[in-house]
Amino acid sequence: MGTQANTAIPGAGESLPRVEDDHLLRGRGRFVGSLHLPGMAHAVVLRSMHARARLHDVDTVAARKMPGVLGVFTSDDLLASGISPIGFHAAVPSESGGEMSAPPRHALARNELRHVGEPIALVVATSRYAALDAAERIEVKAEPLPAASGLPQTLEPNAPQLWPGAPGNIVGRYEYGDAQAVAEAMHSAAHVVRLRIVNQRVAPTAMEPRGAVGVWHADQQRFTLHAASQTPHLTRQLLAPVLGVPESAIHVKVGDIGGGFGSKVSIYPEDVLVLYAARELRCPVRWVADRSESFLSDMHGRDHLSECELALDAAGRFLALKVRDWADMGAYISFFGAAIATRTGNRVANGAYHIPFIHAEIRAVLSNTPPTGPYRGAGRPETVYRLERLIDVAARRMAIDPAELRRRNLIRPDQIPYTNVVGQTYDSGRFPAVLAQALTRADWHGFEGRRTAAQARGRLRGRGIAYHIDSTSGITPSETATLSLEATTVTVRSGTQAMGQGLETAYTQLVAANLGVSPERVRIIQGDTDRVSSGVGSYGSRSLYIGGAAIVQATRTLLEQLGLASPPAHNQIFSIAESVGKPGCSVAATATSPFCFPNGCHICEVEIDPATGEVSIERYTAVDDVGTVIHPVIVEGQTWGAVVQGLGQALLEHVVHDPDSAQLLTGSLMDYALPRATLLPAMDTLLDQKAPSTTGILGAKGAGEGGALGAPPAAVSAVMDALSEFGTEHMDMPLLPERIWRIIHSKH
Repeated sequence: MGTQANTAIPGAGESLPRVEDDHLLRGRGRFVGSLHLPGMAHAVVLRSMHARARLHDVDTVAARKMPGVLGVFTSDDLLASGISPIGFHAAVPSESGGEMSAPPRHALARNELRHVGEPIALVVATSRYAALDAAERIEVKAEPLPAASGLPQTLEPNAPQLWPGAPGNIVGRYEYGDAQAVAEAMHSAAHVVRLRIVNQRVAPTAMEPRGAVGVWHADQQRFTLHAASQTPHLTRQLLAPVLGVPESAIHVKVGDIGGGFGSKVSIYPEDVLVLYAARELRCPVRWVADRSESFLSDMHGRDHLSECELALDAAGRFLALKVRDWADMGAYISFFGAAIATRTGNRVANGAYHIPFIHAEIRAVLSNTPPTGPYRGAGRPETVYRLERLIDVAARRMAIDPAELRRRNLIRPDQIPYTNVVGQTYDSGRFPAVLAQALTRADWHGFEGRRTAAQARGRLRGRGIAYHIDSTSGITPSETATLSLEATTVTVRSGTQAMGQGLETAYTQLVAANLGVSPERVRIIQGDTDRVSSGVGSYGSRSLYIGGAAIVQATRTLLEQLGLASPPAHNQIFSIAESVGKPGCSVAATATSPFCFPNGCHICEVEIDPATGEVSIERYTAVDDVGTVIHPVIVEGQTWGAVVQGLGQALLEHVVHDPDSAQLLTGSLMDYALPRATLLPAMDTLLDQKAPSTTGILGAKGAGEGGALGAPPAAVSAVMDALSEFGTEHMDMPLLPERIWRIIHSKH
């Protein structure tokens, strides 16, 4: 790994040993599944076996009589208690221009079953095994109905109509750009590349499955929810109207989280159910998913079908981009689902390139599958992927080096600040320089020698390149931090949420350096809506960019209150506060920043075994501009993790539903292939800090998602290059060995 230091922020560029790992390594993790409360009961959810069916009756009489059963609940019980459907963000209008209309998502199904795995009943018992036994005694009377298994089936003329407010199963439409200008550019262009691109459905598969524990405090008329939530305050906000209580009546507590990747951003039916059951039964109620249940019930990611066109002049300059995209929302709209599928990714529709005209239509559609929602990158990987694939095919058809074609069209430094077609302003960036560094580090021009050597070994070698750009901040571009001086400790309260990405370490490093205290004197508090008054949470690589900025701003405010112009000598701030009559001094600061735009160039080299079609990653180079780097080791880990997840999508992962029945075919890790440690060799990374963000005081840009944007197109490009002699321009992900083998052997 390499970095180019930026020392404008005290503490930036160091790599403090991680402070959050000791209790995890000692087996003292505070996960939902390890939480034990007095009198706690255990919940099991009975789920639909039908992708679509009319629900006639749920008979729970026999289940209620089973040993250990404390309660069995159906939608009728929830309705009688005033439980409302889970809401969603209607981010775009309907196809006709009116307000988006979608099926109401009840915590337990009512009237109609809409996907396999949808909750039908909740069983609560003294043990999980007793609850499982009782769930088997519930009799469900349902009338199967024709189902739509996903794209493109849900768009076909004879597809079943899934919701009256979504004609043709189109629930929402987002359009931007100049259609006429694009049409004219396409007509006059020297070259037009057209491509149909599938960005397949994938399953965010964190190490820790979802879980929730609900507690009802009758004396306070108040709930506590223990959950692995990336957004504790948003969770409280969304649960309140469902339960029919004020936000102040809900306390959300988060311990350790074994990975989130977006799937733990918004609420699920089970969060509602454990709270409801806890109030009804007057005891804590816990539900924890097993892995197969997670495949059925967690939000999935991606799932787009795109028809794209790129117009170029004779010199390879981009003239216009046209996109028609359909995004599968699943059976229900998750809270962020429609926004991510339409607006979020298209903030960077032009990538890092100057494209004069763009016209896009993105339609959100319904199907009888689990809802889709945030997954690492959340909309931007889909946008970057379709553009990078178009560029790669254009380079091949025009016989231009793919790196050179990108260089000709990258936004130049003298064009920045650059405002793109959807109104986003790229405030900083050295795109051509980042590209040049990546080419040098990857030995781009030495590739042909490596290809020749591979051929001598009977293997096919290919190289691929992609330039990605992200937009990080989050829908709410602000965060507040509170700092309190105690006798010998600085306590920091932040509304962001650690989930394994090292926030406690990075925050501790910043506080220690900016207040002149030792790291051992810093205490970070997150994940508790009673102890942290407000917060947006952690998603979209926003935590350090905004949360860290709020903390640094708070340190500056604290120094000002103590009459200090700079950090004092080691640990003297406590005695200084005492001497000026401000022991226990507490300050709050809010950072508000618009989007920033981390970016980078990724280059991948692969080899293919013609006998099996197996792909091996031989070299991977990543040069990323993430602005100011606070903790280089953590950022490198984020880069590696995101790249591996991106390679997983490119080569392995795919949630598959039977096209006729919409039954899930990839319901376990025996069927759904995740990347292993052997997938990626040592990766060469460089963190370029020469163009810090101007929209936040840290200069940071967000570093958690770049690999998920850059790796899929780079890897697919490399495989296509390796297969170039067989006349194949494009394959949809995942590039499975069997599919590659068939291409190789169909030509012999």
